[in-house]
Amino acid sequence: MNRTQFNKSVVPGLFSFAVSSYRPKSGEEMWRQLVDAVRPSRRAYEESAYYGALGLVPVKAEGVGISYSDMAQGPTKRWTHITYGLGVRITEELIDDTLYGEIPTEMESISRELGSSSRETIEVLTWDLINSGTATTSHTAGDALAIFSASHTLLNGGTWNNLLSPAADLSATSLQAALDDFETTVDDTGKIQSIRANKIFVAPANAWKAKELLNSAYDPETANNSINAIKERNLALVVSPYLTDTDAFTLKADPPSANDGLIAFMRRRPTFARDGDFGTGDALFKVTFRHSVEVNKPSNIYFSAGA
Repeated sequence: MNRTQFNKSVVPGLFSFAVSSYRPKSGEEMWRQLVDAVRPSRRAYEESAYYGALGLVPVKAEGVGISYSDMAQGPTKRWTHITYGLGVRITEELIDDTLYGEIPTEMESISRELGSSSRETIEVLTWDLINSGTATTSHTAGDALAIFSASHTLLNGGTWNNLLSPAADLSATSLQAALDDFETTVDDTGKIQSIRANKIFVAPANAWKAKELLNSAYDPETANNSINAIKERNLALVVSPYLTDTDAFTLKADPPSANDGLIAFMRRRPTFARDGDFGTGDALFKVTFRHSVEVNKPSNIYFSAGA
């Protein structure tokens, strides 16, 4: 930043300089509603693996020994902590000559702006788990397929899915179909899992429809005065402006254990620093952080891409 870029800063007569963007509410971090855990790390990367549980107990005939079974080890997923950084250089002359206190030239004000950029970046990175969840360009599950796939592999053979097919816009019919499919998912040995969806994520354009489906006493899509069975599910609605697909919806349940689900690692939280350029007298400000967010087996999240 210099006096050419901020030429009005040295001209008297303006009543103010104002930032053009809204400030986030204090402590508002929407991404924490999506992930299941946020953990620290002291390594360049973290890894996770899972194993398939045992199956059903077979009949034991009289005088015959019991059957034995092995638990199968699943794939390993790596969380690689990527470094992000942004800096600002302010010339010595701009610091000397600016007439308006609103122009950020001090550590406190610059840190506030850099902090806002850091928060927004972490939001975008985390919600990308859903936004790019049907592709393999940004993220994959441990089986190397997209996070949302109709053909995730079971360790003992066969497949499972967490993607509504065919995709459908949010409606009573599609939501019921998604819940039924999601909550009858089997584990790696074919046992029914105790999955119960407790959250639904939608973009703002879908919020009105979602509220009708979740809160109406009667079926909002018919005139028959049928009860709205979806209301009894008490799904928590999360409306996120970071979701890019306006007609998609995502269901989420608690992970099977504390070591499963969508996990974010903060290798280094946003850290601010200041220095000076001896040759020019310019002030240098920066923020850096290291972050990763991934999922190995996405069995507690389910997606419909919308029609």
